[in-house]
Amino acid sequence: MTPDPDLEARKAALRSRLKARRAEASAANGSAIASLAAERFLAAIVLQPGQVVAGYWPMGDELDPLPLLLALQRQGLQIALPVVRKGARLLEFRRCDDLANPPPGGAYGIPAPQEDAPVLQPDLVLVPLVGFDSAGHRLGMGGGYYDATLKALRVSGPADGNKKPLAVGYAFAVQQVAELPHAAHDETLDWAVTERGALKFER
Repeated sequence: MTPDPDLEARKAALRSRLKARRAEASAANGSAIASLAAERFLAAIVLQPGQVVAGYWPMGDELDPLPLLLALQRQGLQIALPVVRKGARLLEFRRCDDLANPPPGGAYGIPAPQEDAPVLQPDLVLVPLVGFDSAGHRLGMGGGYYDATLKALRVSGPADGNKKPLAVGYAFAVQQVAELPHAAHDETLDWAVTERGALKFER
């Protein structure tokens, strides 16, 4: 598919503005917001012990998901973290039992579980982002990893074949905008959770 230069330019301009908003929110009260966002998630989204949540290790000024992931782990859920393989577009999710300490740096310096950690099929993917809108469109960093991975997961579904994994955007409230530029192939979110609450997108 040939990229649309105008679309990519609009995404890049918006990405720059929203990254600045994210950085300001993180610097102002990031840890308190992370705890509140975890509470909003737990109040809105029901999961069962044994299910798999694919989280992420916070990088830079991303909203920290660790308070949420630790709470889910205490409830008996399995936590996995993404593994980026250079030259590949699809993320692989490997189990992470120790969330108290960062895993060693993987590709591009992103902390990732060791190679011998089990690969898990997620029931829910917690998606980091730069921005999202009221229709569930997501703006990421531009690498396309989550778009490709979500598309593949939604085609295959989880191991039991009965339900496709939920994609839940996790962000500061200031990262929401009325409308994002998007292409037909951009994967949408099922939910977005911020410190202000949880928003479910109907499909």
